Amino acid sequence: MNNLLSVRQVAFILKVHPLTIRRYITNGKLKAIKVGGNVRIEEAELQNLNKDVVAHSENPTLIKVKKLVAKQFTADDPFLRLSGRGASLTTS
Repeated sequence: MNNLLSVRQVAFILKVHPLTIRRYITNGKLKAIKVGGNVRIEEAELQNLNKDVVAHSENPTLIKVKKLVAKQFTADDPFLRLSGRGASLTTS
């Protein structure tokens, strides 16, 4: 017979918040049963979830990062036309 784990125990094992485990149960990613008013997850179901996560992480998707180019300040820039307290910047 498989061990039954509480939501809190499964969250501790997976290093996530217990609400995340409850969302997995609600979305059908993780099967759970109700025993005496408490939600329990079989250890075999936890291992099946772990296999699914490992299978998806083997094919990582590459994300392209766009490089931002810094703009040079000019004399016409509104930032340099500030007046008031602390606005004593001068252009060279």
